[in-house]
Amino acid sequence: MLYWWPVVKHFSDFLKSRAEFAEPWNVYPGSKGSAKPFPCVEVQWDQEAALSVHKPYQGSLVLWGDIWVASDDVEPDDVYRQQYEAQMAILGSLREWINALKEELNLAVKLECSGIVSPGTITRPTFGCRMIINIEWRGGKNYGYSED
Repeated sequence: MLYWWPVVKHFSDFLKSRAEFAEPWNVYPGSKGSAKPFPCVEVQWDQEAALSVHKPYQGSLVLWGDIWVASDDVEPDDVYRQQYEAQMAILGSLREWINALKEELNLAVKLECSGIVSPGTITRPTFGCRMIINIEWRGGKNYGYSED
């Protein structure tokens, strides 16, 4: 069973519903390219692995939470603060999201943020960072799957 799209959509909707990502923030499943309004979070998928015909009720998935803020300021203090606050909001909400995944998608997950990477300031006037979220899941629609 593939879960990258339901999980990407669920995480995007989950973040959109949080007060920390109200106006002026925008949250998208996937990338909106350069035409997007800033600041924003883009939830993308990197890879889904451990797919098995014999065990369709478990697998793993890697998501990217890309945080983008635009600024023409010479000093990046405000942009870095915004990125930091968005990172902290996402990290602080992951346990709640785990519970929502179980309740709404019947997915029991083990989740970790394996890192946060930055392209530095080479993308000015936009500043970005990528949160890498590793997910191992069990359950889903085929929970209790049998070949009978």
